[in-house]
Amino acid sequence: MLHIRWPFADLYRIRKVKCDEEKPHCRRCTSTGRTCDGYDPNFRPAQSSTPSPPDSSRGSPHSGSSWSLTRAGSPVFIAPAMRLNSKEERESFEFFTSYAVSNLRGFLDSPFWQRELLQAAHHEPAIQHCIIALGAMYRRFSEGSDSHLKESAMLDRYLQFALRQSNQAIQDLLRKQKSSEKVARTDKVTLMTCAILFTSMCCLQGYQRDAIEHVRSGIRMLNEADEEENEKFGHPIELESLRTIFVGFDTQIRAIMPTHLSRTWVAKPKTKTLSASPTHTLNMSTLHAMLGHTQSLMNSIHAFNQRTKLRPEDEVDEAYNEQTELIMRFHRGAAVMEHLWKQTPAFGDEFLQPLTALELTQAQMEYLLRDPRSDLVVKFPCLGNFKQAHGPFKQPFDVAAQFVRIFELAAKLLPLSGALTPIFQAPVGPTSALWLIAVRAPSSCQVLRKRAVRLMLSHPRREGFWDGMLAGQIAEEALRLEQERTRSELGLPEHDLNQDLEVPEHLRIIAFYLTHPEDSDRTVKVEFSDARDLAIGIPGSVRWISW
Repeated sequence: MLHIRWPFADLYRIRKVKCDEEKPHCRRCTSTGRTCDGYDPNFRPAQSSTPSPPDSSRGSPHSGSSWSLTRAGSPVFIAPAMRLNSKEERESFEFFTSYAVSNLRGFLDSPFWQRELLQAAHHEPAIQHCIIALGAMYRRFSEGSDSHLKESAMLDRYLQFALRQSNQAIQDLLRKQKSSEKVARTDKVTLMTCAILFTSMCCLQGYQRDAIEHVRSGIRMLNEADEEENEKFGHPIELESLRTIFVGFDTQIRAIMPTHLSRTWVAKPKTKTLSASPTHTLNMSTLHAMLGHTQSLMNSIHAFNQRTKLRPEDEVDEAYNEQTELIMRFHRGAAVMEHLWKQTPAFGDEFLQPLTALELTQAQMEYLLRDPRSDLVVKFPCLGNFKQAHGPFKQPFDVAAQFVRIFELAAKLLPLSGALTPIFQAPVGPTSALWLIAVRAPSSCQVLRKRAVRLMLSHPRREGFWDGMLAGQIAEEALRLEQERTRSELGLPEHDLNQDLEVPEHLRIIAFYLTHPEDSDRTVKVEFSDARDLAIGIPGSVRWISW
């Protein structure tokens, strides 16, 4: 099978090659198209070759499905007319602006996707080429029926064209770097913008490992830019817009990252604290502030879980105090959300969808904070205190009812019927919520868990790093393993599958370790560990999944 290696991945992928320290470039690295130091903007990697386009006929994009919630009006602000050199460029750019943007943005209007990116394309050739490449790739994706591009599609003319455009973007970035020893802050913004677009292209292809490296490099540059905050710059892309997207990507990665890898992951990007003022007016600006709050808090929750898994058992007070601080942040957001919901009758359906998306994240965070993973509670029993009416929570936590609520909110964000047209959005949406239901809802909610799996498998959605159909496959296998282990423990025959059994807590799959082999970008090793596996320190069941 043809495997197209996107050349921009080699701009900052760190390879296991010993550097010969030759100036100005390491010959061992550049001779193989590698770079020495990640996405170092002062380093000049080797140039990439451009393949010839295949001869194939033009397809047409599918139209979107109707939604169960009215999608808020979201105009795309077109930059002044640009000179595009070919019919292919014009068609791909038009597809991006007229179709892809409305999906890429997610459920809230996005200054980055709808305005700033298009304005930047007028001034930055690299961004223009990336937009055209992503438009071509999204067009091919939308004509399929899966949550990622198939390997067999890589010879498609749209994807070959996207590859050539991405190569041109690389060359433009290299020319900028060669013209100056020090990269200006405006050029760093361009690099971060391209990292987001490259990440999106890798996600569409299912190249998860490459996408993660793009995000790592982008966050590293964002953190560097924050240290230079007194330096003025003029760029159509606002730093806060980049922050919103990188925090979202960081949250998605932390949710699926094996705990031991978190030690070497980049530092979390800085975020602003949400004001708990009751005077918030319902408008898109307030919703953007809430989005920043929910993304930042969810990111902190995942980082907390990783630290808690690794921290010594004598750090009980530290773990409890950190959890309490997260809960107080959650309540500040909950108070603002309650105030915003009270204002919705005056606006009709205008803000229902973005509010529902934010409420869905709130509901997931409440569960994660009040009912932490069982192995964390075994290590630090105090983390389970908030299942009761404790602290700011006035009622005991009804876990089953919470998952029913999460399911209902997620279902409102999906098409009324199974969508034939694949959807890719950069922010997370209902897929992660359905995954949470499938793998964390109580055993008494087996029917609800299976409904969540069916929804993931029946909707070809890609939400950043969340591949809905792939997540559905993994969750389905987890449910099957739980039933298999339960039947084995009870001494029941394997062929007796007439009804599902209620799985005891020690046999629930609670940890999923995903590892991408070095020699395959479209394969993942999944280790399924139940509570008993983790308690006695033995490996879980392993399955290999390819796409």
